[in-house]
Amino acid sequence: MTDLPELVGICLCERVSQDIFRKDAVTLVNVHNSFTSTAFPSMIPIIYGFAQLRGMPEAFTYQFNVRGPNDEVIASSSPGQVEGLPTSESLHRVVSAFVGLVLPSAGHYKLELEVNQKSVGSLPLLVELVA
Repeated sequence: MTDLPELVGICLCERVSQDIFRKDAVTLVNVHNSFTSTAFPSMIPIIYGFAQLRGMPEAFTYQFNVRGPNDEVIASSSPGQVEGLPTSESLHRVVSAFVGLVLPSAGHYKLELEVNQKSVGSLPLLVELVA
């Protein structure tokens, strides 16, 4: 078995809701893969990174990063800790918030997920200037 869980999916969204009675039911609201702004720098008040990873028995840490057009980290979420799961058929769900995310310019960005301080995948984000 690998030392990192496999990334199944990653999203950037405005809200993540979990059903109180059915913990496996999660709703993602306003999923984004691009942003537009009339001026830069541009600030997003709150946005969430959400990902699912194949289950692994060992506990691990995770953190989301937003990388800018030059692949520099412009924002990082608080690190999180996940307990192990018994099988790879189970899914870990991880979520973190970015509060006051500042996008300094138009360009190609990405939402990256790190597990145990190693990148396991990313989501491309296009940021454009509009009139």
